[in-house]
Amino acid sequence: MVKRPAGLRQRLRAGLRQALRSGWLGPLSRLERLDRDEWQALAAYRGLVHQAFGQRPFAPQVSADLWDRHAFRSAASTKPFFSPARRELENSSHHYGHDIQLKRHAGLPLIGSPLPHLLEHGLKVSRGATFESPRPWTRGYLCMGPLRASWLRERFGLPAHPIGPWIAYARPLLDAEAISRLRAELGPTLLVVLAHSWDQVERRMDLDHCVAEVRALMEAGGYRSLIWLRHWKDPEQLPLPPEWIVACNGHRSNPWFLDSLRTLLELSDGLASNAFGTHLGYGVALGTRLHWIEAEAQQDLSTLAGAKAEEEAGEWAERQRLSALLRRELGSAEPGAQERVRGLLDPYWGFDAVQQEQALRQLLLNRRGSSLAA
Repeated sequence: MVKRPAGLRQRLRAGLRQALRSGWLGPLSRLERLDRDEWQALAAYRGLVHQAFGQRPFAPQVSADLWDRHAFRSAASTKPFFSPARRELENSSHHYGHDIQLKRHAGLPLIGSPLPHLLEHGLKVSRGATFESPRPWTRGYLCMGPLRASWLRERFGLPAHPIGPWIAYARPLLDAEAISRLRAELGPTLLVVLAHSWDQVERRMDLDHCVAEVRALMEAGGYRSLIWLRHWKDPEQLPLPPEWIVACNGHRSNPWFLDSLRTLLELSDGLASNAFGTHLGYGVALGTRLHWIEAEAQQDLSTLAGAKAEEEAGEWAERQRLSALLRRELGSAEPGAQERVRGLLDPYWGFDAVQQEQALRQLLLNRRGSSLAA
């Protein structure tokens, strides 16, 4: 075996990169351009979140525009569930930056070989509810909690791995010192996350009633500041008290979306909501005190039909059932109520399923010997 001179591999790699960039390799040169486009997108979104969270007075509203074909454009006209990213084989694996968070946590290149798994990008609490169906290349699913994982294995006969709440893999946009300074400035802070519409489902509620309920929670809980997290589809100008901080994490295609949410949660002492959504488990995972807002949301499924409408109606009914159980525990003065809240949410969020770097790397690379059960 011929021993290569030191540095030869690096020189060959640099020469190949130069050939790709210069177009000498014809159609193969497009591969270099694709990667360059995706790195540019990550940097563009990073600039958005840095500007939003770095400005003072604190007003962290990330633009909901999409970076698509070398420019930002409005997300309002895009088709449902659209993501312009081309990092992964499944479009939805880009939602909220889940692929970026996992690769970062596992010490893998953020843009590299596509993951062989489908990444479930949200919460489903009913057995019949679906995200994406398997593709020919799919070697398994990654989801949050053990109950969902068992349903996926039963339904598709593929490995399904619970890896805990997605927020565990997010990193705050501000360093510890900056967060400490902001917490001292804001004082006890309540984060509000309401039920929101999504591409095919409309949800509405009485905003004035929500504001009144939140005011009461602030007074009863001793909160001095409030952060109102606006969904990207909500109006930019909401009739809220002027002293309240309005935040927005941008469109779900923002790869640093959950980093933004983790920053808000680490700045907050409490989390208030009227929706049984992913944010509840995220709050519990980070030790935030939960509150329920007594302002019922109405769901409109008129844009759906047939089996999909039935599926979403069943999912909503199960969320309402779980909401009633959660409200009862949150309102309980009996000992152990917080532990019961965690126990209620754990099957769906999998708090103890969070993976360490090496185990996650083995799983993402689909190597044998992974510590996760199929």
